[in-house]
Amino acid sequence: MKKLYYIFALAAVTLAASSCADSYLNQEPGGSSITEAQYQRMDNVTEGTVKGVYTLLYEYGGEHDAFAQRSFDMYGDLLSGDMALKTQNYGWFSTDELGQTYTRRATFWNYYYGIIRICNKALNAIDAQYTEEEIQEALVNYSDATEEMMTMLMYTAEIYTMRGWAYAGLSRYFVSPTAGMNDLAVPIYTEQDTKADTILGAPRASVGDLYLRIEEDFMQAIQIFEVTDLLGIERTNKIETNSDIARISLAYSYLNKGDNTNAYKWATEAIDKTTATLLPNEEVLTTGFNDISSNNWIWGKDVTVDNTTSLASFFGQCDIYSYSYAGAGDVKGIDQNLYDQIQAWDIRKFWWNNYATSGQKNASTYEYAPDGKFYSAKLPQKLNGDRDWLSDDVYMRLELAYLIAAEAAARLGDYTNAKNYLFAITDQRVLPTQESVYEDWKNNLSDGDLLATIKHNWRVELWGEGYALQTFRRYQERVTLGDNHLRSDKELDPSTARVYTFEIPTSEEYYNPYLRDVKNRYVKTHKPNKE
Repeated sequence: MKKLYYIFALAAVTLAASSCADSYLNQEPGGSSITEAQYQRMDNVTEGTVKGVYTLLYEYGGEHDAFAQRSFDMYGDLLSGDMALKTQNYGWFSTDELGQTYTRRATFWNYYYGIIRICNKALNAIDAQYTEEEIQEALVNYSDATEEMMTMLMYTAEIYTMRGWAYAGLSRYFVSPTAGMNDLAVPIYTEQDTKADTILGAPRASVGDLYLRIEEDFMQAIQIFEVTDLLGIERTNKIETNSDIARISLAYSYLNKGDNTNAYKWATEAIDKTTATLLPNEEVLTTGFNDISSNNWIWGKDVTVDNTTSLASFFGQCDIYSYSYAGAGDVKGIDQNLYDQIQAWDIRKFWWNNYATSGQKNASTYEYAPDGKFYSAKLPQKLNGDRDWLSDDVYMRLELAYLIAAEAAARLGDYTNAKNYLFAITDQRVLPTQESVYEDWKNNLSDGDLLATIKHNWRVELWGEGYALQTFRRYQERVTLGDNHLRSDKELDPSTARVYTFEIPTSEEYYNPYLRDVKNRYVKTHKPNKE
């Protein structure tokens, strides 16, 4: 789709006018190879492609540690040490526990570029149906726009959100948190690039251009969502993106970029405009984080009989009450040191370690398991009893926006607002018998301790949800792990580049001529596939 004119000004982005590597090129939504012309002639191309891109968030990858987004969340949480694997009977996730997630770099690369490719195809399909002038007219005079046009605009906003989110994902894994804006990042491919049937590749864009690409996509999405929100057009399922997801994702990208002013702006705007609410105190220990209907869930997957990935799922790996690897002894739990740091007033301490302290037979096997945060939706609970695996998957909660706002404000020296957004969460995380202790803690929290306290809450509140690695990278502080890890190295250093900032996969360097080094390591001429 051609560039929209924005309600607000955007910086211009210089994009590489070429395309991507072979591995990125030939993966269609259904896994088959077709030409661009064939694709455009398909019926209901746009709707099918938009719905298809969401399936990549939970697509089974052929192994029991490969179930798309929620497995990615586990990779990062294990790599950064907040999640611990203390025994391995089956071997799943052992490389991540040992600090070797970087060996999965091609998996990350293909996942995000696969999403980008499908998004580009959807934008091309929209561009083939509507002119730039028609789209602009609909955005300005939206009350007169047809239902068909508004549906198409909704799809467009969803696709821009997903593409921005995918590029943001690449930035979190393949760009050093200390990189300058002129340093090299990853190739950028837009809808214009994807129109060609024969593509050789693209050079690496600068870090600055990558972030501008991310920001432009999210802002385009937000502009359209503002119109559809005014008209009361709502998504039909929480797996679809909306204005909340676009704003919070944009804020999170700004935070990771180090632009705290814009991170705070977009996080607080998301909080002000959303209808979602924080998880209340009375539900902290009752939800099991297994139900998409929870009002604090902004983005997630409604797991059904038709789309469950069964044992190859987050709950199949982490929930000791399901028939699961965790139930069979491969327990993924909270890092012991992090658990010990949770204060006595904090009800979240009961998200872990309940079965281990119950005195039941073999209870110690399940030490530090998330048996109070992630547990089967099938009640009553019975160890190894749930073989349906219908617990829902969470991708984003409102609490994320509050933590972004708190951290950004603290880094800007706005300690009052930083505490307000932090306390909005912790006020709902207090044991009823510890309220006076909690009030003393609040009153004694100094400005100098605020950033460390916010970091602690990132790690505790969002444990198991895929934010630990980026928190570790962003804070750039060493972490000492507890004893409940398989890995022998208990001192983690975020400056270890190859471990925490992934290198571009060798396969991409081979197929993309722009990425071959000056010594010409790869002498075989790349011959693009002919359809």
